[in-house]
Amino acid sequence: MFPGTWEWENDNQIFRVHLWINTKGATKGHFEMVQVNTNGEETIIYRSDKPMNSATPQHWLPVISGGRQSEKYFMARIMDNSMNYEAPEYQQYEFWQARLDMKIIQIGNTEGIPTKATWKVGYYDITPNNAMPLNIPTDIVLTKVN
Repeated sequence: MFPGTWEWENDNQIFRVHLWINTKGATKGHFEMVQVNTNGEETIIYRSDKPMNSATPQHWLPVISGGRQSEKYFMARIMDNSMNYEAPEYQQYEFWQARLDMKIIQIGNTEGIPTKATWKVGYYDITPNNAMPLNIPTDIVLTKVN
């Protein structure tokens, strides 16, 4: 139910989540935010599948790593790497994993009704005060597009 591409549109921006099952059966994923112009062309605002830093071409491993999953509920860890964390204003922060909860609220059908799920992201209670601020959407409804 959860693997695939999910989107949330906000004016001319689209937050997109790509989830898949890896070879060990775990759900993994990445996200991106794009801006769409009047011609339908997309410009990337940020994406999680990017080089780890300016000194290496090595890309981030999937920033979404699934844990518990049922037919209608998915719980995972997520790392918000969307900001330029090498910038001086972010040097005092640490990367910290957040909690991701997705819940199916509408099951799609062949008559054009799409599958929809809530997307809620937040830090755990034990998160330190210097955790990187969350930049990605934290409380939205995603639509499965593929």
